[in-house]
Amino acid sequence: MQAGRFRNWLSLTAWTYFYVVFLYGTWIVAWLLERALGHRVGWMTTSGGQAAYWLVMKLLLWIAPALILIRLSGRRLSEVLGLRRLRLALMWGTGVGLCLGAVVWIQRSAAHQPLFHPVLNWPFLSGVCVAPIIEEITFRGAILGNLMRRHRFAVANTVTAFLFLGSHLPGWYFQGRLFSLLTRPLGGGLSIFLLGWVFGLVAHKSKSVAGSTWTHFLNNFFNA
Repeated sequence: MQAGRFRNWLSLTAWTYFYVVFLYGTWIVAWLLERALGHRVGWMTTSGGQAAYWLVMKLLLWIAPALILIRLSGRRLSEVLGLRRLRLALMWGTGVGLCLGAVVWIQRSAAHQPLFHPVLNWPFLSGVCVAPIIEEITFRGAILGNLMRRHRFAVANTVTAFLFLGSHLPGWYFQGRLFSLLTRPLGGGLSIFLLGWVFGLVAHKSKSVAGSTWTHFLNNFFNA
């Protein structure tokens, strides 16, 4: 019985890592395609066109395969989101999200910068509203949830946080910011890794990806 379970876990883990390789590869292709279309297609030069392009790419390359991974693990999306534990999700999400906001406030106060300076445009909506939902379903819902079938939480969450950081590298490279962001002590690679770990902790403690999504939303809002 245990051997059969181990084979199932191994197969699920293999599919999970295969998806990560697929995600990284296709995400690089998406950036190459964006660069090619940007010189030939007029609507790609607008912020709305860019937002629409990346939304479609994330739905195709992130969400669709992530939902398949969740189904392979025998879970339902409603179970992963943990909507029945919404109160616990809001408690953890709000508490940790406000703590992250306090860190941003301290940093900006030290630099004599205003805490809130959001501009309501397509990049704001994409970064604050769309990204948390897509990234949390993918990384905390599908990847972390599947890795925890075989690994302890600390190991699975650390691996997922590294993979979450890795998903940012293609964009940083094509934007010409890879080296500067990887070597920056705050707001760069280390911060993304730590945030990914915190989001995973919230999802685990609240037993709800809705909780980590709310934390992710608050963090991105404070950093808008």
